[in-house]
Amino acid sequence: MRRLMFRKKGILEWEEVKPLAVTGENQVIIEPISIARCDLDLPILRGETLFRAPFPVGHEFVGRIKSVSEDLANVYSVGMTVAAPFQISCGSCPACLSHHTNSCESVPYTSGYGMPPGAHSFGGAIADEIKIPFAKQMLFEVDKKIDPVGIASLSDNIAEVWKLAGRFLDKKKDPKVLVVGGHAGSIGLYTALFLHQTKKAEVLYVDTDTTKIQLAESLGIPVEFFVNFPKPTKKYDLVCDASANKQGWDFAVRSLGRNAIFSSASIFWTNQWEIPYLEMYNQGVEIHLGRVESKESMEALYPYILSGTFTPEKIVTKTANFNEAKEAWLEESIKLVITK
Repeated sequence: MRRLMFRKKGILEWEEVKPLAVTGENQVIIEPISIARCDLDLPILRGETLFRAPFPVGHEFVGRIKSVSEDLANVYSVGMTVAAPFQISCGSCPACLSHHTNSCESVPYTSGYGMPPGAHSFGGAIADEIKIPFAKQMLFEVDKKIDPVGIASLSDNIAEVWKLAGRFLDKKKDPKVLVVGGHAGSIGLYTALFLHQTKKAEVLYVDTDTTKIQLAESLGIPVEFFVNFPKPTKKYDLVCDASANKQGWDFAVRSLGRNAIFSSASIFWTNQWEIPYLEMYNQGVEIHLGRVESKESMEALYPYILSGTFTPEKIVTKTANFNEAKEAWLEESIKLVITK
């Protein structure tokens, strides 16, 4: 089978490897049919992260079942369309039972598809096949009325919506929410769209990128464009940072109101990072940082998607055929989806 490999900075190559096989219980092999490029994937390819080549790429995907282990014959069927978290989780260790499936204790810490360390053992999604090791824990069927292209990012960039905003909405009455866009390009847009469509908050999306501002505005989301992030003049109950740059981060943390909540999807590759500590302390701010809980967030958001309340497909800006993935994966776009 073929899979796409990150070989070195700016270089992707197709690689031929042996077909995958079911080797034990609770396993499913699927063919990825919609693979989304994560907001982090381009920085990885440009050498802007701590991830080092070589490894197979792609971790946001929806697939079609090709084969199942005998013990799952009555649970899953060949041809079924399924979604899976990008993080590997067993469902039975203390971390999984505590709803922290991003920290499963049955596999090396942070194991997942398409990024080290997990990619070396579990592969990447831009491939003819991918193996799900804990299928009963990790898989759930996708309703036939849902277009797989629209939810290709469900396991990560869409899941970030719940991490950044969804889980906090019941903590505030009629919250005013600021979403700060930036290098985590699709995450901010998904989050603003969810808040706008569910009408659970008054949302403002801000960015210094005209393309993302125009997309948000076309979807009816209230927006404000800045050439450069200014000194904030308004305060918010919830601030969702998807800037992944210092200027956006500073604008976000200085926009927090009293007893506000701050959540961030930004990754900064350092242990040295400034915050206005005294100001945040006096305001009584809650700070939420960390990796997404992929499985739990998927399950929380799926009903909104199934009902049509939340339509993440509107953020997809480019599609390309599987055979074009090597070239398309390197091209700039807000949300790319590779299809089969």
